[in-house]
Amino acid sequence: MKQIIGILAMMLLPAAMLAQSAQSATGGGAALWAGADIATYNPNWGCSGGGPFSCFDSEVRGPGAFFDFNVHPKWGAEGEARWMNWNGEDHQKISNYLAGGRYRIYQFHRLDIWGKLLLGGGWITTPGYPQVGSLKGSYFAYVPGAEFEYPLTHRFKLHGGYEYEIWPSFNGGYSYSSTGALIEHNHGLTPNGFSLGVTYRFLGQ
Repeated sequence: MKQIIGILAMMLLPAAMLAQSAQSATGGGAALWAGADIATYNPNWGCSGGGPFSCFDSEVRGPGAFFDFNVHPKWGAEGEARWMNWNGEDHQKISNYLAGGRYRIYQFHRLDIWGKLLLGGGWITTPGYPQVGSLKGSYFAYVPGAEFEYPLTHRFKLHGGYEYEIWPSFNGGYSYSSTGALIEHNHGLTPNGFSLGVTYRFLGQ
């Protein structure tokens, strides 16, 4: 728990520092949002396909928390933490702690579409750990993604998106798919999936 609190504090500190300078520069035009969501991901371990719904019955799922600090109506910073500890095959788990930038690429009436690129760490526990051939570890990740926001009230927005995590240094040997096919994991790992939640405006407009 102390490690999680420390990582979240490190993620939030740059946004807080950025908030002070942005508020001074824009006269209070910046906005800070925070929220929670539920995600479902293809863990890319033990799955014969890499798509977001290739292993739907055994995808890892779980809650997440995030913040968006919009320095400008079109760009800002984002941080997120996610703990996908449910539904994975034989207690498989994935979590991550990420932060980076985002840019609004499209607006249609009240619907906003954002692109983002986050950096941070991914943690994985493979099925059956600590059995022979299983593993538990952490890896650097960079994560492109897209998300949407739709206002529900003056302060609440519906918030959802898709992320494609890239763990370039992952080398986890091999696993078997549900059909018994051998799957090698010596070229990185790419967990990916969708999230849906709600965000609340704490500061700004």
